[in-house]
Amino acid sequence: MPANNTTTSKQTRVNVTIAKDSMTASIVIRKPSASESPINADEIRKALSNEDIIYGIDEHAIENAVSEGKYNTPIKVAEGIKPKKGPNSEFSYHFNTAQEHKPNVDDDGRIDYKNINFIQNIEKDGVLVTRKSAQPGIPGTTVLGKSIKGPDGRDLPFKSGVNTIISEDGSTLLATCSGAIVFLYNKVSVNDVMVIKGDVDFNVGNLDCRGSVRINGGVKTGFSVKTDGDLEVNNNVEDANLDVSGNIMVKGGFFGKGAGVMKSGGDIYVKFAEGQKIIANGDITIGGEVVNCHIECNGNVFVKGAKGKIIGGETKARKEIKASYLGSDAGTLTELTVAYDPELMKKHKKLLKEIERLTDDGIRIKEVLVGLYRLQMDNKLTKEQNEALIKLEEFQKELPENLERLNAEKQEVEEEMRKLEGAQIIAEKTVYPGVKAYFGIVYREIMEESTKCVMRMDNNKIFLSEYHKED
Repeated sequence: MPANNTTTSKQTRVNVTIAKDSMTASIVIRKPSASESPINADEIRKALSNEDIIYGIDEHAIENAVSEGKYNTPIKVAEGIKPKKGPNSEFSYHFNTAQEHKPNVDDDGRIDYKNINFIQNIEKDGVLVTRKSAQPGIPGTTVLGKSIKGPDGRDLPFKSGVNTIISEDGSTLLATCSGAIVFLYNKVSVNDVMVIKGDVDFNVGNLDCRGSVRINGGVKTGFSVKTDGDLEVNNNVEDANLDVSGNIMVKGGFFGKGAGVMKSGGDIYVKFAEGQKIIANGDITIGGEVVNCHIECNGNVFVKGAKGKIIGGETKARKEIKASYLGSDAGTLTELTVAYDPELMKKHKKLLKEIERLTDDGIRIKEVLVGLYRLQMDNKLTKEQNEALIKLEEFQKELPENLERLNAEKQEVEEEMRKLEGAQIIAEKTVYPGVKAYFGIVYREIMEESTKCVMRMDNNKIFLSEYHKED
């Protein structure tokens, strides 16, 4: 008969111990007396066989124990294979995601708009996303040869938006109408495309619509465009208000007397900007100069090209700000901020508190259930106590899944927080005096002109070092 999982077998010279989970087995060899024959590998194998240990036996460990005379010391001689969770369902997107859907920029900061279809279209019944089903868990095996089922992967749902439908077999996300694909926060929608042949001016008026918008001209002073899709503007935006749920591409500049606001739920691409306010939930990419602007984004700010400059104003990015020139030789006050996300810190604190609360509740409820089970066994449960028992059992059943979900969310937030640790400000050519670099609430004033430098924070101090493109 095999030894149970918590006891040590009664071998005279080779004692075998099996772990509680039966995933490992160890031996302790008693040193033979002078009158006894030496212990050999076969004796150890026989001791393991007597305990029904048949899987994961480490022959090298056994031979080593004999040859080196490892007496009175626990030696692991068998190890099973732990079960593994099966892969979760996987998604394949049949269009360019927003992160890939960016224009090419040459060394002079010129953006190639001709070879890009910023607004991606799809026909009715077209395939948007396909899903590969979750896979079964990979079984493990104990040292006793017993198979252990691995947990199955999770069948993750489609993140489907408007004008989409899931196929009957659940494997495909389809468009229910022809239109423009909108991809935000991993949710896929299809919106109508409105095309304005000329400018948004007195002939057109303000736009407030659903779907994506393509403006073949520009947007004139004082006018506004609001839409829940993407926006493409083929000319300049002058002191106008753009409020877009998706991505924005302006093939001209954004300028005026300082009354303009460009706000995007995704990424923003603009040729140049002066004296305006630009806010994006994603990245902001500018093809030339940024002068006296207020810029905020939840991603990175990239001012492209050999002549790319950020002069004056405030530029705030979650992780990185990069341009060829930061500030100006006239000492213009230029404030640059990275690595600060108060909402992320707040969310992390809230998740920690909720995980702690659920864990404590689980311990208390387990104690209460023990008492209720005793009453139940003695047929002394009242109606109210029986109702409480059912609710507590439901809570206890759901607790592991709820904790798993909260811990997964916490891990995602912590991964985002770790990304902030690598925040940096890069001057590919020159940073001038007058620049104030903020890393969260810590800042440094640049007092001397420096070339090809990168600013990073370490131990609450901001350091300048030489920048290499491979950085």
